[in-house]
This record gives sequence, C-alpha cells and structure tokens, in this order.
Amino acid sequence: MRFEFASSEKRSVLRAVFEEGDGTEGQRAEGAGRTIIYSGEDIEFDYGVTAVHPDLLGLLCLIIFYPFVGERVVFPVPVSPRLEEAFRNPNFRRQLSFDNVDSGIEAYSGSRMALAFGGGIDSSAVRTMFPEAYVVHEAHWRDGRLVPAGTHGVVHSMGLDRGRVVATNQRYVSEPGGWHGWTCSLATALLLATDHDFGIILMGTPLGGTLLKAGTGYFDRFRARGWHGVTGNFWQSAFNAVGIPVFSPVCGASAFLTMGLSLDLIRAGEVFYCTEQGGQACLQCPKCCRRDIIRAVVEPGHRPHWAPYDNRAVHNYLSQDPQSQGHLFSYARPRVGGLPRFIRARLKGLQQIRSDWPMRVHAGTFDFCDDRWRPAISERVLEHLDPMGPEEIAELETWNGARQARGLGAGRFARMLRRDS
Repeated sequence: MRFEFASSEKRSVLRAVFEEGDGTEGQRAEGAGRTIIYSGEDIEFDYGVTAVHPDLLGLLCLIIFYPFVGERVVFPVPVSPRLEEAFRNPNFRRQLSFDNVDSGIEAYSGSRMALAFGGGIDSSAVRTMFPEAYVVHEAHWRDGRLVPAGTHGVVHSMGLDRGRVVATNQRYVSEPGGWHGWTCSLATALLLATDHDFGIILMGTPLGGTLLKAGTGYFDRFRARGWHGVTGNFWQSAFNAVGIPVFSPVCGASAFLTMGLSLDLIRAGEVFYCTEQGGQACLQCPKCCRRDIIRAVVEPGHRPHWAPYDNRAVHNYLSQDPQSQGHLFSYARPRVGGLPRFIRARLKGLQQIRSDWPMRVHAGTFDFCDDRWRPAISERVLEHLDPMGPEEIAELETWNGARQARGLGAGRFARMLRRDS
C-alpha cells in the first residue's frame, strides 16, 4: 500500500493507493474482529497541519489502514527505523515491509500533554485531574454530514488555546461504520502533535478496559509486557517507540472513580456518554443504564428514572454470561437502594466483591506510563485517588465475570430470571 498526504490551510487529506496484496476487506481490531469493507474514500480532516514528524505521519497511516494493508508499505515521506522496529512486534498479525526508511531522521519529542477527549465519563475524569492537557476531540462526518454531539460545544467553548474539535470521516469510511481499532481514537491528536508540541497523549480508558477484559475477568497486563512491550499492549508500545507515548491515568481506576471525578462536569452539563438522542443521552439504552447505576453508588442522592430501562436491550445486556462490566454491577447491587427487580434479578450469580477495590486505584498500573512522564502523572492521580492495598489487589486478580449460577443450566437460569422479574 502506498500513502499520499496533502495539507492546505484548513484541510489535511490522507490517501491510500491500493497495490497488489492489499485488500478492501479486513478485520476490525475491536471486539470479535468483525469483517469490514473499505469504501475507497480519502481520509479528510478539517485541520491543515503546518508540520508533521515523519514517524507520526507513518503511524497515522497505519492505525487507520492497518486492516487493509498487505505486506508492503510506502509512506508519504521516509520514516525512521524506530517505526519499522515497532511493527516487528510479533503481536502484529503480519510483518510489514517498509520501503522508505531513513536512519538519519531524528526522534520525535514534545513537551505538552494532550488529551484525546471523547466527552464521556472517563475522559472527563482525566480532564478534571489534568486541566493543563490540551483537549482534542474528534467530530465525525458521515455521508458528508457532521454527526451531532454535545461535546462539540464544550470543546469549542474552551477556545483554541485550550482545546480543538477536529472533524474527520475516518470513523465511517468502512462498512459497517466505526473505528477500525481503539488507536483510531487517537488519530486527531496524533495529527496535531507536531504543530502543538504534544509529548504524550492521555486517554480515558478505565480499569475495566485494561486489567479486566471489559469487566469479564482479570487480564495480567503486567505479565503481558514480556511479549507486548513496555506498556503491556503492542499498539500502545508502538506509540512509545516513536516518541509519543500514550497513557490512561485512570487505567487502574474503575468507572466508580471516574464517575466521582466527573460529577462537577456532569452537573454543569459538560459530559456526554450517550449521543443517541440528537447528541444527548437517550436514558433507555444499556450504556445509560450502567451509568445511572454507577452514579447511584458514588452520589447517594441520585435517583434515576428506572422504568425506561425495562426493555429488551437492557434485559439482554444484564443477562450476559460472562457479564460485560460485571465488576461494576456486582459492587453496585447491594449498595444501590431502590434498584428495581428487573435489574436485581438479572444481576444474580455474579461473583461477590468483599473489599473496596472498585473504589481504589491500582497504583502498579503507572508502570505502563513512559518513564519521562510517570512521576508527574502518578503524583497527580494519587492526589485525587487512594491506592489499593495488597488484599484489594489480590481480590481484583481473582475477578471472574462468569455467573456462579451457570451450574443451574441455561433453561433453569432463564426461568429464574423470568420469575424474579
């Protein structure tokens, strides 16, 4: 695959020229790896770069088009051996040949924090702790139209000296739509990095997405550093290798903690975790239901309107086995007064949590942060959050989201749910 890049005053365009061995059909890196079909569109951004480091541009090309690349890559400009070496990590499912590599390219380095800001609970928690981080929010073009989102107004109101909304079509250039992988959420921050002197990109991935496999069971990311690289994730390690580390300051904190940190912004109307109702929360989907349950734990005076959640989508979500984000529901069930029967019944069988590890941060996760930035980031986080103790960490490491009621058999368990609803 050969890449071309052009930039004008208000627009940057990335084009992939497909060659023999490349394919317009690929696998999404997220979830179960669903098959995606590339539309053939160029990737456009409504930001014209003044300068972009070759390795950062090369990384941008790869995070967006990796599912469709065959074996050979030609970048818009030569890249350094650092990028080539990063993609020799065996966790990348194929080894790519880089045609234009120049060992004379100096390593990238920046001095400012950036925040890849989604506008939801978790990235808002990072915004609260790191107000000096420059906020970059990606807006989405779909079929030539801007998808509405309340976060646009929040970031615009900050002014260009503190944050920027960058619109792009990258999320919807394949069918079905959606980012090809989690790193695509960093594309706009990566594009702006050289111009804005970004030295690290912060993100808002909490504990459930780092050590708990979407809350379904413990994943020993510390041990995974042996084959994923220093960060415990091979894509994240690639960012580190080219001089722009990526780190989530809340990767050791549960969604209860990120909710608590975000409460002031929520009350101010500056947090948007669901955009299904014209850019606002629909208050009836599984995500909204989960957020209301979490908030009811950290803000005892919060009284959600539960009735709209009594629908098939929420029922199916709360009946999963293993349960997605099960640690949150397990901790919340005995602590939320007035939780309706249709919810409580569907949370039966989850492993009990006896300690308060969901209300503490796993300080060991700071080891995933680049050495240069670790002291300042860890110190700031621990000003806001208390660390887990050894017993709490030990219980976290035994978490399993599979329902203990599995032995009842699927039919009997389903009858139990119907009876208790």
